Amino acid sequence: MSFLNRISEFISLCKELSFDIVKIYEQDPDGIYVSILVLLVLLLIIIFLIRRSFKISSAVKLVSKIQDSKDFNDYDSKLTKLVTELPKRGLKVANSINIQKDEILKQELLLLKDFDIKEKISKYKQMSAQYSLMAQNSKKFKIEELTSFYEEKSKTLLDKNLADEIKEYYKDRNFNENDVQFVNSIAKYANTTSDPNDIINPLQKEIDRFSYGYNLDLFKFIKGLDKQNSLQVFENCTAKMNDLLSDEEGKISEKILNYMLEKDENEKVYKYISNLKSSEHLKALYNNMFSKTEDINLDLAFVSNETEICNEYKKHIDNKITENWKDLGYIKYIIQAPRVLETIGHIDYRNVLERIEKLETEEENNKAIAEALRIARRAEEIANEAKALARQK
Repeated sequence: MSFLNRISEFISLCKELSFDIVKIYEQDPDGIYVSILVLLVLLLIIIFLIRRSFKISSAVKLVSKIQDSKDFNDYDSKLTKLVTELPKRGLKVANSINIQKDEILKQELLLLKDFDIKEKISKYKQMSAQYSLMAQNSKKFKIEELTSFYEEKSKTLLDKNLADEIKEYYKDRNFNENDVQFVNSIAKYANTTSDPNDIINPLQKEIDRFSYGYNLDLFKFIKGLDKQNSLQVFENCTAKMNDLLSDEEGKISEKILNYMLEKDENEKVYKYISNLKSSEHLKALYNNMFSKTEDINLDLAFVSNETEICNEYKKHIDNKITENWKDLGYIKYIIQAPRVLETIGHIDYRNVLERIEKLETEEENNKAIAEALRIARRAEEIANEAKALARQK
């Protein structure tokens, strides 16, 4: 006997017994249990349908309400919920999204406008991933317009919208220390794309508009770049700066050179000054940097340069030797430096050597005298100890 026939017989029995539960149970107890089970199943189906209808209604309402969001994170949270709910809620929700898809995108882009470029890169990547998932989750409904829209936008959000945002950022930028984190982010993102040069090359061109030799802000910007994140930008800018430092005709301002000295890049500064061939620029640096500090190595870098300029190298070295006459190591360091002999002349150089020899002799004599005094004092101590022992006996 089929289940339906069983139910039909049970209903007939109920009618015969005028729905007297006690009599029905006495004649067909199994029928009571089956009926209860059927009612429970029907109740569950009704609850499921009501709950599903409510969720579909909520999802449709969310589609229309999402555009009222005033905050990107709130908007993104609602969109994430829609993307997740779409496969479960049926064609009605899919059609609702399809109708309002352009407005949804427009509002989301509007909420992005006040973010800085570093945050925009993160948000656009997040949007692109969501739109790609939306396209995937919509395929089951076979709404070609909806699926193709989200497939296309998941790509153009990065290839067009974000690319335009990046261009807008570096257009007419001054590039100082404040831009370091943003350029690091742009370069890092560029290296996740199929052709990083599409972003890196025009960005580098904008940076190269500025003078590497005279723009201190640009120099600080370059020094702040993160090699691991900015990669090509760091390498390109650093190479250009190093080329300028090694160029005998390259011109670098005293502001940048002084900043390098502050940052313990002394050797690069000394080498640059000592090799500089531009007499005009060397003279300008001489006027602003020579004998202005206690950095004797900086002064000696100027002295070692063979480029002829009007200078007072000799006077300055003579003064340094005179002022530090008692410091034998300091004086020897100066006269052994490149081109000091040519600068102060052979006669003065010999005089200094003689004075050094005299100081060394005096130093050796002083050491000998000090050693003799030490030995004498020790001998006296031993003699006193011997006398003390003799008295005790």
